[in-house]
Amino acid sequence: MLEYFGQHPIIVRSSSFLEDGFGNAFAGKYESVFCVNQGTPEERLEAFEDAVRTVYASTMDFSALEYRKQRGLEHSDEQMAVLVQRVSGSYHGNLFFPDAAGVGYSYSSYRWNKYMDPSAGLLRIVAGLGTRAVGRPDHDYPRLANLDRPAVPMRNSVADRHRFSQRVMDVLDTDKNELRSVEIDTLLDRLPLWYKKAVMERDYEAEDALKRRNRWRQVWFTTCQGLLENREFTGLMQSVLKTLGQIYGNPVDIEYTVNLNEEGEFVVNLLQCRPLYTGEKGSITGIPGLPEKDCFFRLRDSAMGTSEKEKIDVVIQIDAKAYYEYPYALKSQAAEAVGAVNAWYRGKGKKILLMTPGRVGTSSPELGVPVSFAQISGFRGICEVSDSRAGYMPELSYGSHMFQDMVETGIFYCALWGDDRTEYYNEELFAGLEDLFPKICPDRKVLSGMFRVMEPEDLWYWNNEQTGETLCGLLRPETRRTFPDRK
Repeated sequence: MLEYFGQHPIIVRSSSFLEDGFGNAFAGKYESVFCVNQGTPEERLEAFEDAVRTVYASTMDFSALEYRKQRGLEHSDEQMAVLVQRVSGSYHGNLFFPDAAGVGYSYSSYRWNKYMDPSAGLLRIVAGLGTRAVGRPDHDYPRLANLDRPAVPMRNSVADRHRFSQRVMDVLDTDKNELRSVEIDTLLDRLPLWYKKAVMERDYEAEDALKRRNRWRQVWFTTCQGLLENREFTGLMQSVLKTLGQIYGNPVDIEYTVNLNEEGEFVVNLLQCRPLYTGEKGSITGIPGLPEKDCFFRLRDSAMGTSEKEKIDVVIQIDAKAYYEYPYALKSQAAEAVGAVNAWYRGKGKKILLMTPGRVGTSSPELGVPVSFAQISGFRGICEVSDSRAGYMPELSYGSHMFQDMVETGIFYCALWGDDRTEYYNEELFAGLEDLFPKICPDRKVLSGMFRVMEPEDLWYWNNEQTGETLCGLLRPETRRTFPDRK
């Protein structure tokens, strides 16, 4: 087989018995391993064998075991095979990567514009290898494009688009024989102009500022804007997603690569397709008119998922300032504490809401609490909270493996922003309630100032997918009579 591929880069992917079924995608649970495939035949064989062993061993990963338990599959026969694929891409000197790659969804549970059609499909796209499109990368923002308006960015100003753009590209280094994450700015001199125009934009405002300081240079930032303005490309992707959804009889998600040439021609490679679980659609949930004193938070266009009304039994609050000031090397302890609370409530039938600063599940602890899916698997809801004191910012990153896990397991998601999307937030609503964290985690006293765990009465969560309204607050017996649900 290695003779067949020669020294072309390959990827060893999982292909398990239970994987990619309807309602059980196992997205990101099992390993995929790139083999740059350089060196002597013996060296290439050894690297390939290591990759196969890594894939097989991932069946016993804690997150995979927890996922199987969540889906009622812990006693099912799970057998692992491997799929070996040639990596799609081209050489740029010693670096090998596709011009763009990502994931696509035939249905999007998240609309950042109320006029967007969720059934048109959504792309999550990056320059380089698609590995940065399926996780929650550190300091990086893959481009989201709703396919009924693919060229419309989430942010209007050039400064914001630059700030929330892709900064790092994953590539295969044939000299070092390894997968690398490379700062895109360091590659600008070796990338042709036609490629820059396809995946990057110019920040002329930044260039003018540099010119005034006699430091002028071209300033590029990566958004895949040129590619998304190509109607032939976006039309093809929408057609592919629609066709596959019809064949499956179910919404789908795909992985793909895009390779370009200087004439603007492109080739799309479909790497994977599987059923996508999106929850129940089309329902309407009335939002009650709660008095402000009973509101925990009220949001607009800041939630993902379907319309729902849910009773909340437990609230976990993580103080952003305390987390920010906690030593960097020890921030993983916060994730472990979240997992400990999750384990403590397991099997008790409690609906838990986690209020966490910044990005949940990020790989970079300074951007948020780096929890794994296994550590939040029993929660009912996740709310990411922005905090200007510490610089934490949520990220509505529909399409990452973490978010697909949340959708499949019915975990709702919302975000508290520091702008008009957050209409109201009372962080101190539960200040008078007993903090159960010392009881739940008696061996983690050092985190007592960071964590609070409360069990409020009459707390409910509402989300209306059609109107974009989200509310969490206390629906007291007397309030039920005074403030009935709006129809």
